[in-house]
Amino acid sequence: MRVVGHLSGGAPVLKKYQVNETVTVIGIPLCAGATTEAGLDLGSTTDALDMVGVNYDLATYATAQGTSDPEGEITVNIRQDAIIECRLAGGATSGTALTLYPITTATTDGLDVTTAETWATPELKYGVTWGYDGANAGIFRKITNTSTTAGTVTVAFPNDHQVGDNFLRANVWPMALETFSVKLTSALDEIDATVAVASTNAEFQVIDMNLYDIGGNGTLKSCVLMVSGDHILGGRLT
Repeated sequence: MRVVGHLSGGAPVLKKYQVNETVTVIGIPLCAGATTEAGLDLGSTTDALDMVGVNYDLATYATAQGTSDPEGEITVNIRQDAIIECRLAGGATSGTALTLYPITTATTDGLDVTTAETWATPELKYGVTWGYDGANAGIFRKITNTSTTAGTVTVAFPNDHQVGDNFLRANVWPMALETFSVKLTSALDEIDATVAVASTNAEFQVIDMNLYDIGGNGTLKSCVLMVSGDHILGGRLT
């Protein structure tokens, strides 16, 4: 994750806070700690409640006296309208490429993306699919129905796709209640795009998508722009 702007414009508001856990990854959600804790907590793959912001540096949590002050401080952008860019990963491990799904049945109406893999387990209805190569490369549509062999869209792709064309898919869609929550990778810095849509996950609202085809290295560089859905300073979307 990285902050790339703000809904209201302007500069980041960077503040330093003590941590309650050692933070070893830059660009993850930091959340308010409980009253009995010493400082900010890491988010989790399924929880970013009371988010304070995305961190810009690292911190070590320590409690004992030593040769220096044990206080561990971390720099966080606390703006609740921060626009966060987050890569789509093809699994629970950050950096995993998105999987290609080759077409097994050509279409004449542009409505069914038929492959050898299921689209219903995990359930990807209301997520997104887009062409990686072929006549529909770079064109995306919302998935409105799923089966064990196909993802169906309501708005047709403009071109017929042929057997062997590759498509990509993910569990996100902008400004949609169904895809309001996303599951983060184990490092907490990317989205696991392979889990079911609308499962109980970390609260972020996707506001835009950058979905790339073969020319843009879409399996590794596709990403979304999102904002916190449950920020401690307000802006809760639940």
